[in-house]
Amino acid sequence: MPIYVYECPECDIELEELRPAWQADIPVECPICHGWCTRVVSTFHTRRQAEPVYATPAQIARVVHGLDCSCCRPRRRS
Repeated sequence: MPIYVYECPECDIELEELRPAWQADIPVECPICHGWCTRVVSTFHTRRQAEPVYATPAQIARVVHGLDCSCCRPRRRS
């Protein structure tokens, strides 16, 4: 069940309620003034992993062997 945020216009407080989605828009009673709290839009944050970087075999060979390695240079056709 998601957590929804509600705000009381009279007391100026925010409440968080754990409710099913079908009850999200139903007002909540304020625990202080017993008025009705309306739902407000809340934000959330998701964390995404960085995309992996893949090197080509030629790039790996250049790092391992160096730029002037004879086995890593492209061969010319005769």
